[in-house]
Amino acid sequence: MNFVQRKITYRLYPSRTQAALLHDTLALHCRAYNALLEEHQRRYESKTPGFNFSAMCKELTGWRSYSDALKTLNAQSLQVTAKRVTLAFDAFFRRLAAGDEPGYPRFKSLKRFAGWGFKTYGDGWKLRPKLTGKHFIYDRLYLTGLGDIPLRGQGRFIGTPKTCEILHQKGTWSLSVTFTVPEHQVMRASGDQAVAFDWGVTTLLTLAKADGSLQEIENPRWLSNQLAALKALQRTVSVEEVKAKVRIGLAPDAVLVKGQRLPVNARLKRLYAQVRAIHSKVARQRKDFYHKLTAWLVATFAFIGTEELAATKMTKRPKAKEDPEKPGEFLPNGAQKKAGLNRGILDSAPSMLLGMLGYKAEEAGNALALANTRVIKPTQRCHVCGALVPKELGERVHRCACGCTCGRDENAARTLLRWLLEGSSWFASGTDARVGFRPPLETPSIAALAV
Repeated sequence: MNFVQRKITYRLYPSRTQAALLHDTLALHCRAYNALLEEHQRRYESKTPGFNFSAMCKELTGWRSYSDALKTLNAQSLQVTAKRVTLAFDAFFRRLAAGDEPGYPRFKSLKRFAGWGFKTYGDGWKLRPKLTGKHFIYDRLYLTGLGDIPLRGQGRFIGTPKTCEILHQKGTWSLSVTFTVPEHQVMRASGDQAVAFDWGVTTLLTLAKADGSLQEIENPRWLSNQLAALKALQRTVSVEEVKAKVRIGLAPDAVLVKGQRLPVNARLKRLYAQVRAIHSKVARQRKDFYHKLTAWLVATFAFIGTEELAATKMTKRPKAKEDPEKPGEFLPNGAQKKAGLNRGILDSAPSMLLGMLGYKAEEAGNALALANTRVIKPTQRCHVCGALVPKELGERVHRCACGCTCGRDENAARTLLRWLLEGSSWFASGTDARVGFRPPLETPSIAALAV
C-alpha cells in the first residue's frame, strides 16, 4: 500500500489562560530563533567552524540547563525552531553561490514570528478524537502544560498524525497537522471530458470544451470589492500615524529610520486590526472560491490544458525611461496604469489557481498540461489557421486574415484546446492549418497530450 502526506489545518479556540500561555510559548520560541541566528552570525563573521543543525541542538541543550524558561518548552519543538534557522542560512548560501541577491536571514519580531512546531506525535501534543454518528473527527488538542484546547476543522481523509505546527496569524490560533494517509483515501472522482482555459483579469477563466462549446467564469474581484473601504480606512490610519509622529517630536512627513518605532495607542491598534480583518476576509474568500472551482474542474474534465502562468513576471514594474533631452528627468512609463493591472493580477492569484488545480488533478489521476506561452502564444495565434496575429494588450477582439473573428480570450482558449488535443504540430507544419477547422468531438487519449 502506498502512502502520501497531507495537511489539515484546524482553528483553535483557547481560553484566556491558554491564550496567554500560548503567547508566552511563542515569545520564547521567537527569542530562541533570534538567539540562534545571532550565534550563527557571530560564528560566521569570526570564521569559527560552521554552526550547523547538530551544533544548534547541542547549544540549545546547554541553554536549557540554566534557563528555567526554556525548560518549560518541549525539547523537540526547540529543535524544529533550530531547523528553521538552518534552512534560512542554507537558502542564504545557496543564493550567494548562485550569484543572486543573497538576502541575509533577518531577526524576527514577535509579530513576524508565525509559530512553532512539533516533529513527533505524542511528544508534547496529541489529538483527542470524537465519534459523531458515523463520522470520526478530532475536536481537541492536548498540549503539555496547557491541557485540552478545543479545535474545529475536518479533512477528507483519516490518517496517522505525524507532525504539527501551532500558528498565530491575524490574532487567531490555528493548528496545521501533517498526516500520513493511504493513497486511495485521497483519490478524487474524475470527469471524462477535455477542456482548455485561458486565464484573465477581465474574465477569470474562458473554457473551451472538446464538444465546441464555450463557458466563461466571471472574475469575483475580491480585493476590488473592498478597495473603497480599504482606502478610507488607510487614510484614517495615516492621520493617526501623523499624530503619533508629532507626539514623539517628528515632522509629519518624516521617514522613520531603521529601528525606530511609532507609539501605537489603542485607536491605532483598532485601525490596524480592521485593516487586517479586511485582508483576511479577502484571502478566505479567494481560497474558498478556488477550492470549489478547481474541485469542479477536476470532477468534470479528465484532460485539462492551460498556459504557464508566472505572476512574478507578469507583475514586474515597468522600467524607468530617462529623458534624453533632460538628464536626470524621466518620461512617463505607464507605471500608474501598470500598478492597477498588477493589483488585478495579484487579486486573481493565478499561481494559487494552478497550485490547487495541480494537486487535485494528481489526486484524481487527471492529465494537466501547461503550454509554454512563448512557444504557443495562445493570445496571438489564430485557433483556426495557426497564423500569428499581433495584438496590443488593450485589443479584446481577434481578427485574422483567414476570416476568423472572435473574442481575444475565446481565441486563446480554443488555441490551447487544439494544442492540448493535437500538440504543436498543427501550427508548426501548416498541414493542419485548414480554414473552418474545429476540434474533434471525441475525448482524446493520454497519448494525444504528448507535445
